[in-house]
Amino acid sequence: MKDCTYYDLLGVPMDADEKEIADAKNFLVKKMHPDANVNCSFDTTSYIQNVLTAYRILSDPNSRRIYDRRIRNPIRRETAAERAEEQSRPLSPNFAPYWEAGNKLNGLVSESALLLKPKRFGRQEPDEERLTAIAGEAYPHIQVLEQGEIPRQYWFSHAMNWLLFQWSQNRDLPYALLYSMYDSYLEQCKSALEKRKITSQASLFLNNLDKLIAYRQLG
Repeated sequence: MKDCTYYDLLGVPMDADEKEIADAKNFLVKKMHPDANVNCSFDTTSYIQNVLTAYRILSDPNSRRIYDRRIRNPIRRETAAERAEEQSRPLSPNFAPYWEAGNKLNGLVSESALLLKPKRFGRQEPDEERLTAIAGEAYPHIQVLEQGEIPRQYWFSHAMNWLLFQWSQNRDLPYALLYSMYDSYLEQCKSALEKRKITSQASLFLNNLDKLIAYRQLG
């Protein structure tokens, strides 16, 4: 069975024009709106998010062109004109520095989480001096990610590793498209259990990050 594409999700052919894509999006959003599916056990909110992601990619000519190239037969050889276009297309900024900052930040957050973990016996207070020091080490990495306008929900190691790999394979992809691809990857390629586990770990990471940042403010 072939993978579900954004065209499949919207129920339109690959040669659909802008109006067909917009009409399909509007129809599905109206049909699957949570207010119209109160008694439905299906997560319509998540479904609508996927529909909107598909529309956002397919309604933009550049994003659609890149997406179409990704889902075509990968063994088809490019023409000379396509190779020339590929070489002339501007590359996205290097994602590696953001991955490196995220990787180091994840390590520091993990270390701080162990220090903040309640002790089994007694009421030993956390090592505030060490936590303040870790917060100071983490701040430059946070600045790198913020200056790169990397959304916080993608700072978690699972997302950063996935984004780095995809960027390394397709260096002309804009970051916004990479984020949408990651979200769709979780929705379409992970089981409900796997997705819950990843989102739970990401939420825990952000919660521990906020606790760590508070120590820098105290310091």
